[in-house]
Formats: sequence, C-alpha cells, structure tokens
Amino acid sequence: MKTTLLAIVILLAACGGSQGGAPSSASPRAPGPLGDTWTRDGTTWHRQDVAGPAPRYLAALAYDTSRHDFVLFGGQTAKGTSGETWTFDGTTWTAMTPAHHPPPRRNAAMAYDPSRQVVVLYGGLVPDQGEGREAADTWTWNGADWAQAGSAIGAPGVRQSAGMVTAADHVVLFGGRIGNIEYFGDAWTWNGATWARIDRDPRPQGRGGAAIAWDRDDSSLFVYGGLGIRQGAGPGNQGLPLGDAWSMKNGAWTQLPTPGRPTAAYESAIWDWNMHRAIVMFGIECPDPVIAGWSWDGSGWSPTQVGVTARWGAAVAQDDKGGALVFGGSDESGC
Repeated sequence: MKTTLLAIVILLAACGGSQGGAPSSASPRAPGPLGDTWTRDGTTWHRQDVAGPAPRYLAALAYDTSRHDFVLFGGQTAKGTSGETWTFDGTTWTAMTPAHHPPPRRNAAMAYDPSRQVVVLYGGLVPDQGEGREAADTWTWNGADWAQAGSAIGAPGVRQSAGMVTAADHVVLFGGRIGNIEYFGDAWTWNGATWARIDRDPRPQGRGGAAIAWDRDDSSLFVYGGLGIRQGAGPGNQGLPLGDAWSMKNGAWTQLPTPGRPTAAYESAIWDWNMHRAIVMFGIECPDPVIAGWSWDGSGWSPTQVGVTARWGAAVAQDDKGGALVFGGSDESGC
C-alpha cells in the first residue's frame, strides 16, 4: 500500500465473469477476485457452499431488514464494473432483474434505512474512458426495483470509498475520497429526500475505505483506519494507511486510544453483539492481504480470530440479529 495498490488495476483482467458463478472447488486457483460466501452466526464463521455472483471485489452489500435478505450491488469483475443486483436469504443467492438500477459502479456506500424501509446506495466509482469518475447520486432499493432519489443540492458530493451503516432509525455515511486528490472525514445522514451533515469539527483526518461500525451500546459511530492522502503522489495513488480510531456521538468526535492497536489499514468492521465490541478485519498489510482481526472493547485493542481467509475489497454487512455476511473480495498481493 506504499504506492498504488496495483492489484486494483491489474485485477480488472483477472478471474471470473459478471454472471452467476459456481460454488468454489478445492482445486488450486491463482490469487485474484473471490466469489466465496461466508456467514457469521454471532460467534462463528461458516463458509457456505452455494452458487452466486461471479468473483468480484469492491461490491456494496447491506442487510434489508424489511425483506429479510442481504442485497449486493456492483463491484469489479473480470468483465468490468458490474451493475448487477443480487440477494441472499441465508441459503440461496438470487440474481434480480429490476426494471431500473444505478449505473454500474464499484466502491459505493450502502446501508438499510429503517425509517423508510429501503436500502440506500450512495456514490462510488462509475466507469468512463479513464480510471472512472466518482459519483454523487442516491438510489434506493425496495426489494423489487431501484429508484433514484433525493437532490444533489446539499449532498455529500462526489466520492468513492465512503462507508455507510444503519444507525438506530437512520443511516450514517462517513468519509470517502476523490482519487488521491481529496479525502473526507465528515458524517452525513439522509431523510428520504436530502442529505444533511451531522458532525462538527474537530473531525478525523479525511480517509477512504475506513472500517466503520455502529456501536449499539453507546449509540455512536466507530471508525478505524482507512487510507488518507499521500502527499506528492499522483491522483491514482490509493493513499497512505492510517492507524487511528475515532468515535462520533451526537455529532461530536472523540479520538480513541491506540496503544496496542493493529498495524494494518483495516477496511471492514462489524459490531459483536455478544461481546459488545467492534471487530475490524480485511485489508492489506504490504504486500499481503490481511488474515488476522482485531477488536476494540471500549478501552483497548486485542487480536481476534476471524474465521475467513485473507482478502481485501470484500463486501461485508450485518443483519438485524448480530449475524454477518462476507462475499468475495480479492486475495491478490501487491503494493
């Protein structure tokens, strides 16, 4: 991650396609995009031997509480950036055929909005003639179709690599970036029509791809790591790994202690309902994908076993009972 994470570009020509894939076999495979499905029952991870989306990384994933399934959108496959919508009911992946859908993209933010009972998708990187362009559009999924929603006026603005979580009765969007040009450390919520900033300075350093989770006990947003601006590098650089942790409650940010913290720029997080802690996982510690996880219990860090193979760019989401789903990502090395 010292340079551009060349894997993100190289993998555009790697394994798999944009249509449905078969369950993984035990035969050897070259490192690259993954198409495996893992579930967590609250304590233990299980690999599910199911057919589903083709291997991909940087897809968006959220749990649709109203429809009791996970929704996956987009991501990068060997055939290009996907505009597919898939659902997973705990045992079966289903390719959806909505009449409308967002333009294909990767690195979008997505979460379920309890107040409006829809899944909300924001931004991401939409393909163009170059590296792609950051988007600033808002879309909602009602279980059958997508609809573009809201107004660009007052919205968070164009960005990719932002995170979004369900926070009590609303969604919270945090961070994101525009290439290696501008990085954001702000927090926003959506009211069904417009976005509004909900935090205040001082705030975290801007970053993309941070590990974020909603602390159900404290009603606060937990943020760890991600990638910040790498001064002097080109616009295509993926950024500088960060190792700080923050909590936002009622709009105010507090920096958390970091002694004993992990060293990798973890990019995913879940909230452990049973142990009352945030678990960060996945990412890359130059030059290899991360296999170990770490947990923050409100006062300190400790290493935590994550029963999922090493990867970065995985799609991760939690359900409404403390379970979780992981799909895909990439196990390609590179910095």
